[in-house]
Amino acid sequence: MFRLSNSAARSSCVFMALLLVAPGMAVAQQAQSAPQGDPVRLADLIALHATTDADRDYVLPAVFTTSPPEIDGHLDDPAWQQAQPITEFTQSQPNEGAPSTERTEVRVLYDAEYLYISAMMWDSQPDQMVATVLRRDESHNDNDAFAVTLDTFHDHRNGFFFETNAHGALFDAQIIGEGGTSGPGGGVGSTFNDDWDAVWYAAGRMTDEGWSVEIAIPFWALRFDRSSTDAWGINFRRQIRRKTESAYWAPVSRQFNATRLSLSGMLAGMGRMGRPRTVQVKPYALGDFGQLPSGPESMPYESHTTEWGGDVGGDIKWSITPNWTFDGTVNTDFAQVEADDVQINLTRFPLFFPEKREFFLENAGLFQFGSASGRRGPRVIGFHSRRIGVFDGEEVPILAGARLTGKSGGWNLGGLTMQTRKVDDLGLSSENHSVLRVRRDVGSRSSIGALLTNRQASGSDYNRTLGFDGRWAINDQATVDGWVMKTTTPGIEADSEWAGAISANWASPEWQVTAAAMDVGDGFNPELGFVNRTGLRSYNANAFWTPYYPDSKWIRNLGPHLTFSYLTDREDRLLSRFVHLDYDMFLKRGDKLSVAHNRFFERLDAPFEIVPGVVIPAGDYDYDEVQLEAQSDPSRVAWVRALYTWGTFWDGRRKNWDLSAGFRLGARFNASGAVNINDVTLAGGEFTATLVSTRLTYDFNTRLFLSGLLQYDNLTDRFLSNVRLRYNYEPLSDIFLVYNESRLTEDPTLIDRSIILKITKLFRL
Repeated sequence: MFRLSNSAARSSCVFMALLLVAPGMAVAQQAQSAPQGDPVRLADLIALHATTDADRDYVLPAVFTTSPPEIDGHLDDPAWQQAQPITEFTQSQPNEGAPSTERTEVRVLYDAEYLYISAMMWDSQPDQMVATVLRRDESHNDNDAFAVTLDTFHDHRNGFFFETNAHGALFDAQIIGEGGTSGPGGGVGSTFNDDWDAVWYAAGRMTDEGWSVEIAIPFWALRFDRSSTDAWGINFRRQIRRKTESAYWAPVSRQFNATRLSLSGMLAGMGRMGRPRTVQVKPYALGDFGQLPSGPESMPYESHTTEWGGDVGGDIKWSITPNWTFDGTVNTDFAQVEADDVQINLTRFPLFFPEKREFFLENAGLFQFGSASGRRGPRVIGFHSRRIGVFDGEEVPILAGARLTGKSGGWNLGGLTMQTRKVDDLGLSSENHSVLRVRRDVGSRSSIGALLTNRQASGSDYNRTLGFDGRWAINDQATVDGWVMKTTTPGIEADSEWAGAISANWASPEWQVTAAAMDVGDGFNPELGFVNRTGLRSYNANAFWTPYYPDSKWIRNLGPHLTFSYLTDREDRLLSRFVHLDYDMFLKRGDKLSVAHNRFFERLDAPFEIVPGVVIPAGDYDYDEVQLEAQSDPSRVAWVRALYTWGTFWDGRRKNWDLSAGFRLGARFNASGAVNINDVTLAGGEFTATLVSTRLTYDFNTRLFLSGLLQYDNLTDRFLSNVRLRYNYEPLSDIFLVYNESRLTEDPTLIDRSIILKITKLFRL
């Protein structure tokens, strides 16, 4: 077991002693040197396991140690000197193929329980380094950062992503379905589940020469085939933010990113792993206080009732084998969930809100099925876990649930079942929600799969979805994806319950091109999924040109692009058409300038109430708009973004101001605000829709975080506030203190408020 530095935890304990918390600290032995790998055996491993050029050209022998290093950011442990150093890094951006402009040195060790990684990032201008992130799971895109990807099955498709900075802040993710384009067109995508959290450790340190980091990843936090540990895919990325530079050990083409696992090198020979404990239990306990409206129907906020509550429950994780995992939950609670961002909806279609609940986030990428069709077209998702336990924005209690996920050979399997309680106030009976997802790897990067969902309340009250999907990887740059789904709901005609889509994607260093078509039947109804429009066909195309100018003093790259969308009903009658022509320019540091023109056609077969009291009559509408955008580099101490749109809108005109700004005081305090104003004049009336939001965060260290979200919109005349204190006193063990309040701005009048205290603790058995 390694030794973990205590400095960060000590500062947290002083503050959280007020909450009567006493976290334990990890202790271990002094590191010692370890022998190098056997070159003869290494050659045999390469011959046996290397399947790509990157496997053969970038090989790192695994070095075993009996006494691992202390994870404190200092690279003076003797054990590191026995590991083979990696020093050659190649730019992906901005100057693809050129050596990295700054020197980097990476070393890797392992023992029976952990994989250890150290990196020294020399910097010729250490005072210009950017390290502003302390909070776990906050993006490092605007920081100097170091990342490692692990392809633990060595299938060049699925893996894990770990990233940190000079403060040792943790960011991790699962990679499901290799792809990973970085261009603005999206192109060939992968499922990057950055909501996944693992137990791992990192410590960083700034020096006069740059910065260093040490990482320890327990094997029990990963998924892999224990019978084949002689070859893992591995790659390293260094990000130098002020230069907008990304450089890799095993080179990655500019149109791709770190999730392109088929371009990873190979970590060879880890045959001395131990057998870790396989069961984790994470119980929770919470108490809450709330004030809820109790006035008459005409004036519900005139009076309030006070309610006190408490609950217990928890989750269990059983690693049946390192590649098969069972997750269970009892009396599932989501009290730590952040508030949803308020959205102003000036369309005829429902908004999509992402999943934020912890139990549903792990392995969520495996269950992904479906696609979106353009900016204004249909969005079809076969399974959307937010449909479980939430109804019209109200929580529906979950009694219990279970999930099984894993991989065997070329098969990927996920199964989920959840049982919800009866809720008389919402008119809901007790229901079972079940999902089965299967995907089979084919060839080097292709796949086929199936999805089955079932919502069952009673014998005649059910909804089912059956779908099939596939990906054909034509070559390294081109793929074709497709899916088809059929829903079954009593009372809906069977021949209208179909939906399907096909898309082709091609990505090169300078071009990203996509084309797609989708057909959604009138009766298509995935009640455990999401669909915002039915009864139509859509056709979409996108083309992005992204030339880079590494020798320019001012311009980093250009991004002119064209987007076209064409929607008809199922009798091929035109319903909607959208053309977007945009010219983006990115400066050396990351500032952006953009000008765009949008042209629309919309057919309304029935009147549409865009806001209360303002109706757009049925008819055909042609309108267009111009957009101007400027954004400063968001990695600076202060940044601004301004987007101004004006033009015709339905049978009138619209002006839109979308303004945001933020600033940081060191790595601890971060403030940002945004205002979105729509000034609309139509034949049926005029209105102004305004949405204002403010985010304030203070990160005491890498374990203790305070955040606040304040939101207001004038259409509902409501002010919402969400304040959350999180103390991550041990890995994946937390204390949450949450305050929520909503008010009408007139008077102001309280709508409701709540205070929640929740404690979780992770036990390994």
